[in-house]
Amino acid sequence: MDELEIFRRRYDRERRARKEAEVFAETKTRELYETNQALQRLAATLQEQVDERTAELRRIAEEAVAASEAKSLFVGAVSHELRTPLNAIIGYGELLAEELTELDTGGELVSEAEKIVQAARHLHALVNDLLDLQKVEAGKLVLTFSDVDVESVVAEVTDALGAKLQDGANALRVTVEPAARRLRTDELRLRQVLYNLLSNAAKFTREGTVTVCARPALRAGRRGVVFEVEDTGAGMTPEQLGRLFTPYVQVDEVLARRHGGTGLGLALTRRLCQLLGGEITVESESGRGSCFRVFLPAAA
Repeated sequence: MDELEIFRRRYDRERRARKEAEVFAETKTRELYETNQALQRLAATLQEQVDERTAELRRIAEEAVAASEAKSLFVGAVSHELRTPLNAIIGYGELLAEELTELDTGGELVSEAEKIVQAARHLHALVNDLLDLQKVEAGKLVLTFSDVDVESVVAEVTDALGAKLQDGANALRVTVEPAARRLRTDELRLRQVLYNLLSNAAKFTREGTVTVCARPALRAGRRGVVFEVEDTGAGMTPEQLGRLFTPYVQVDEVLARRHGGTGLGLALTRRLCQLLGGEITVESESGRGSCFRVFLPAAA
């Protein structure tokens, strides 16, 4: 075989190899193009679905906001409409009780008049809690900070709930440590927090002990006061503790039917503690009682 033949064969092999390479490259290029087109169609479809879903979620969010605003307006309007006649019932009930006492008609009629006043006050407190919770959720609750006499506030709350504690034949123990007697916070909201906690303790405790304690504390570099409200009452299971601060939810439906309530008090209490820069925690054991701890920092 001469050199010319060798060269010709080598040339043919290289030409076939080049041809095969061109065919391979063309095939792969076509496959890549088709794949790219498919990906673009898929991307367009996904983008369309995302746009549709985004629009749907935006519509749902707008409807939820509108429904929440409508609910707030409705609750606010109804609550305000209830407060006026309730104030009248409380006022006339107190006058009736005073007149019956002066007429010396016997304790039974006076007791019935006082029951009217107590029921109206209870409903009035529920209406106030509902309004406050709505304000908190809407970010419209205004706080007023001042130097608060803690010992005086605790005394006012325990005095206000004295009858309720006595109804359950409960003993009350109160301790306010000297270093915890002053705190810069919102006095009205502090009173509300303590009232809700002590009222709950009195409600679910029978022939037991309710303890209120205020002591100085330091949390995360912040000085403040820890308020403890402890009882030897019904207590709660871990499952009940999990839904304790959920608005409008009663942790025990049986006890709720027996003692009343709307599930607003503790939910509002936690929101108020957070607004005041503090926190609320609870320890409880079913059948042995509960202990609520509220830490409120001293406002600057």
